[in-house]
Amino acid sequence: MKKFTVTFISILLINVTALSTSSNLPNLGDEHEQTPVPAIVIQEEVEVPEDPQWTYKFLIPTSVAIATLVILGNIVQYFRQVTKKRYKVIKK
Repeated sequence: MKKFTVTFISILLINVTALSTSSNLPNLGDEHEQTPVPAIVIQEEVEVPEDPQWTYKFLIPTSVAIATLVILGNIVQYFRQVTKKRYKVIKK
Protein backbone atom coordinates (compact mmCIF):
# COMPACT_ATOMS: atom_id res chain seq x y z
CA MET A 1 0.00 0.00 0.00
CA LYS A 2 2.93 2.31 0.68
CA LYS A 3 4.32 1.75 -2.80
CA PHE A 4 0.97 2.60 -4.33
CA THR A 5 0.70 5.83 -2.35
CA VAL A 6 4.26 6.90 -3.18
CA THR A 7 3.74 6.09 -6.87
CA PHE A 8 0.43 7.96 -6.97
CA ILE A 9 1.91 11.06 -5.33
CA SER A 10 4.96 11.04 -7.64
CA ILE A 11 2.75 10.76 -10.75
CA LEU A 12 0.57 13.56 -9.42
CA LEU A 13 3.62 15.81 -8.90
CA ILE A 14 4.92 15.05 -12.38
CA ASN A 15 1.57 16.02 -13.88
CA VAL A 16 1.38 19.23 -11.88
CA THR A 17 4.86 20.29 -12.98
CA ALA A 18 4.14 19.39 -16.60
CA LEU A 19 0.95 21.45 -16.62
CA SER A 20 2.60 24.42 -14.96
CA THR A 21 5.47 24.54 -17.49
CA SER A 22 3.11 24.50 -20.49
CA SER A 23 1.39 27.64 -19.25
CA ASN A 24 4.74 29.53 -19.16
CA LEU A 25 5.36 29.06 -22.89
CA PRO A 26 4.89 32.11 -25.14
CA ASN A 27 1.59 32.36 -26.96
CA LEU A 28 2.07 30.51 -30.25
CA GLY A 29 -1.43 31.29 -31.53
CA ASP A 30 -0.47 34.82 -32.55
CA GLU A 31 2.04 33.59 -35.14
CA HIS A 32 -0.54 31.43 -36.87
CA GLU A 33 -3.11 34.19 -37.08
CA GLN A 34 -0.83 36.28 -39.31
CA THR A 35 -0.88 34.46 -42.63
CA PRO A 36 1.93 35.32 -45.03
CA VAL A 37 1.23 36.65 -48.50
CA PRO A 38 1.79 33.91 -51.10
CA ALA A 39 4.51 34.40 -53.70
CA ILE A 40 2.23 33.39 -56.57
CA VAL A 41 -1.46 34.17 -56.46
CA ILE A 42 -3.48 31.47 -58.17
CA GLN A 43 -6.86 32.62 -59.35
CA GLU A 44 -9.66 30.11 -59.47
CA GLU A 45 -11.07 29.44 -62.90
CA VAL A 46 -14.69 30.37 -63.43
CA GLU A 47 -16.63 27.40 -64.72
CA VAL A 48 -18.58 28.19 -67.85
CA PRO A 49 -21.85 26.23 -68.01
CA GLU A 50 -21.83 24.05 -71.09
CA ASP A 51 -24.72 23.99 -73.51
CA PRO A 52 -26.57 20.68 -73.46
CA GLN A 53 -25.84 18.42 -76.38
CA TRP A 54 -28.22 18.31 -79.30
CA THR A 55 -29.52 14.92 -78.16
CA TYR A 56 -30.91 16.46 -75.02
CA LYS A 57 -32.39 19.36 -76.94
CA PHE A 58 -34.02 17.52 -79.84
CA LEU A 59 -33.70 13.74 -79.89
CA ILE A 60 -34.95 12.91 -76.42
CA PRO A 61 -38.07 15.18 -76.48
CA THR A 62 -38.92 13.93 -79.97
CA SER A 63 -38.63 10.28 -78.93
CA VAL A 64 -40.79 10.93 -75.84
CA ALA A 65 -43.46 12.60 -77.99
CA ILE A 66 -43.44 9.73 -80.52
CA ALA A 67 -43.67 7.13 -77.73
CA THR A 68 -46.63 9.00 -76.22
CA LEU A 69 -48.42 9.11 -79.58
CA VAL A 70 -47.82 5.38 -80.13
CA ILE A 71 -49.23 4.53 -76.71
CA LEU A 72 -52.29 6.72 -77.22
CA GLY A 73 -52.84 5.24 -80.69
CA ASN A 74 -52.69 1.71 -79.29
CA ILE A 75 -55.22 2.60 -76.60
CA VAL A 76 -57.62 4.07 -79.17
CA GLN A 77 -57.25 1.06 -81.49
CA TYR A 78 -57.81 -1.38 -78.63
CA PHE A 79 -61.06 0.27 -77.56
CA ARG A 80 -62.29 0.53 -81.16
CA GLN A 81 -61.69 -3.15 -81.82
CA VAL A 82 -63.02 -4.39 -78.47
CA THR A 83 -66.22 -2.36 -78.63
CA LYS A 84 -66.73 -3.35 -82.27
CA LYS A 85 -66.60 -7.05 -81.42
CA ARG A 86 -68.47 -6.75 -78.14
CA TYR A 87 -71.64 -5.18 -79.38
CA LYS A 88 -73.54 -6.58 -82.36
CA VAL A 89 -76.50 -4.92 -83.97
CA ILE A 90 -79.38 -7.31 -84.32
CA LYS A 91 -82.05 -6.45 -86.92
CA LYS A 92 -85.62 -7.51 -86.21
